[in-house]
Amino acid sequence: MSEIIQTKNLSFRYDTELIFYRLNLSVKTGEWVTVIGPNGSGKTTLLKLLTGLLYNDSEIVIDGIRLKKNNLKTIRKKIGVIFDNVDNQFVTETVKSEIAFTMENLQYKRKEINHRIEKIARQLKIEHLLDQDPHHLSGGEKQKVALASILALKPKIILLDESFSMLDVNERKEILDILKQIQKEEDLTILNITHNLEEAYWGERLIVLYNRSILIDGPTLDVFAHDKLLNRAGLEIPFMVDLSMKLKLYGLIDRIILDMDELVDALWK
Repeated sequence: MSEIIQTKNLSFRYDTELIFYRLNLSVKTGEWVTVIGPNGSGKTTLLKLLTGLLYNDSEIVIDGIRLKKNNLKTIRKKIGVIFDNVDNQFVTETVKSEIAFTMENLQYKRKEINHRIEKIARQLKIEHLLDQDPHHLSGGEKQKVALASILALKPKIILLDESFSMLDVNERKEILDILKQIQKEEDLTILNITHNLEEAYWGERLIVLYNRSILIDGPTLDVFAHDKLLNRAGLEIPFMVDLSMKLKLYGLIDRIILDMDELVDALWK
């Protein structure tokens, strides 16, 4: 797999506060990488740098193109971004027109627009919301609509910034499962920036930001095993992940299980 996101010796500061110092990041095409870290570690700053919302002269390469001020439009066509405050991303009066908005601006044919809306609404189970005003939806529903609007464009990369924080546990699991399936089908690259360590389970790789750089970077379950390093960064392995890993180690289950009822059922089989 080729590298689709790279930062080389990335350094960045806000005024006198140094956020990153010589940070090197590489994400391969089709990877799902979760980025975690304590507050102030630069998670959202990293996302803004990758999209050119923040800019300096450090080398950032997206899909083989070095990010510069004069090619931001080209770079952004490759990337779908969902921030935590999705209200700022809504510009129309119905969910259907919201999903269609960017496709219309890019002059997609109406038949293709309708096909994509129907498909993504069905996948995310939001068909009943299509005629509603996105500003009047619940927080979780708004996050689903924001995701639908991005997925309908079929970007190469999706950047998520606490994008599922308003969903309850079951809804979050359902959406992550759907997104995982789409990732596999379309070779989609996902960079999920979150404070919720349980979300890391859906990614193949986990990166921990700490003290202006990368503290740990590796396969998700391998990183979870570094509990002392995670504690140093003020992070704690979720109870269900920790319990599942221990039960798996003793051969009592064969996979990580996040739902307690499902775990009990697996133990009694």
